[in-house]
Amino acid sequence: MSKNHPALILSLLLLPALAIAQPCTPQGDQVSYGTNNTWIGYVYDNQNFTNYLGYVTEGSPSSPDFNQDFGGSYVNFPTNGCTLYTETFTIRYKLTKTFAAGSYTFTISGDDRIRLSLDGGATWVIDNWSYNGYLPGSITVTLNGTYNMVLEYLEGAHQNHVFFNVIPTCTATGNTALYGSGNIWNGYFYAGINFEEYKGRVTKSVGVNLAFNENFGGSSVDYPTSDCPVRTDFFTVRYRLRHNFPFDSYTFTVSGDDKYRLSLDGGNTWVIDRWNYNTGNTTRMYTSNLSGSYDMVLEYYDKDGDNFIQFSSNNNVLLPLSFTSFTGRRTGQGIVLNWSVADQEDPVNFEIERSEDAVSFQRIGVVASAERNNSSYSFTDVYNQSGLVYYRIKITDLQGRVAFSKSISLLNEGKGIRIYPTFVTNGIIYLNNDNALTGAILVINDMAGRPVVRRQLGNLTPGQTSSLYINDLKLRQGIYLVHLIGNGQAVKTEKIIVQ
Repeated sequence: MSKNHPALILSLLLLPALAIAQPCTPQGDQVSYGTNNTWIGYVYDNQNFTNYLGYVTEGSPSSPDFNQDFGGSYVNFPTNGCTLYTETFTIRYKLTKTFAAGSYTFTISGDDRIRLSLDGGATWVIDNWSYNGYLPGSITVTLNGTYNMVLEYLEGAHQNHVFFNVIPTCTATGNTALYGSGNIWNGYFYAGINFEEYKGRVTKSVGVNLAFNENFGGSSVDYPTSDCPVRTDFFTVRYRLRHNFPFDSYTFTVSGDDKYRLSLDGGNTWVIDRWNYNTGNTTRMYTSNLSGSYDMVLEYYDKDGDNFIQFSSNNNVLLPLSFTSFTGRRTGQGIVLNWSVADQEDPVNFEIERSEDAVSFQRIGVVASAERNNSSYSFTDVYNQSGLVYYRIKITDLQGRVAFSKSISLLNEGKGIRIYPTFVTNGIIYLNNDNALTGAILVINDMAGRPVVRRQLGNLTPGQTSSLYINDLKLRQGIYLVHLIGNGQAVKTEKIIVQ
């Protein structure tokens, strides 16, 4: 057959390549507006609305609201026409909508640029056409009639996200400075990320340790308050409680997604402050001796996506126990902690806690009082991450009372490969490897697991130190996971915080 039909054989060999090379056909006219609350989004494969690919739709007959992340960064996203690769693209959404006479609040957000028009693109009522890190824009306007809405979005690099919401305006009244009393918090809700538009009040009745857990009914839903519902995207809430604490030692624990802070003096100072950090699920603790009445303020801000806030307080009665020593050292088996206590009659358990930032601690092990050797105890932590690491010991007696040791810190150099520093403040990440690596690749993911950086490092020699500049990597402030791949497999993962 190969001698008699060379043309046929050649055509068969070229068939896959020909199939791949077939051009796609963009659909849609780039002009028509969507109707019935359904946007038509015209997609372009660059940053200036040229090289048209096809169209997508957003919204539903019940609402024009939508929240789109395009499947993540560096992936293929389908359109009615040609597939979009989710890097450096633009979309022009169009929708014709009739509004009953009234006041409406529009909120939009995009990573990286976004703007909204109500007159077909002649003017922009919200114009965030600059790289803004997915910060929202909002406006309240009076409408009556039919409007040609245009929402334009530009994706510059890495993460991509676009958000649209419109609601009839509802403004609450009332005194937002009043504190709850006893074990009942007053929670004051606002639309916007800086307490811009007050929507109403809720109360949280809690137990003896003041604990509560709130997820606001989920993401992108309407959360009811005393006056107006608040959309659970880009909102803030300020909880207030005036509470009397008998003299004792107390530990407050706050967890949340995205930002939060806790004050004991009415908001003048913050004993727990996660307000200047980027998004992500975190836990923070604060321990102090208290006595008397305190004006507690707990503030929370949600960007979008998941949202929750948790609060609890533990009474840490000082135990009849004193540490005579608490030390740590790095060995070939890990970090060995040793401590000694004065003789006492009430047995205790020791919970060993570790932290990478001296603020948020996690339990890594338990040592029972029966495991002592002449009032001395030991625990080995098999921990290979490089950088400073902090330890403390939580003590619990038979009556359930709790106390904490002082914290100690150790510099852990890790094994074989080091990625440092953990807190990046000078704009540089360093890589150092003790062994040769072939075909090394650096991948940096955000905390949602989406890759934001991928760099080919080539072959690394033993003892080589490489430096990477944050400005070159275009990393915003936040928490990231750095993965180093070499010799065909993952060899090191390190969490860093870019400040």
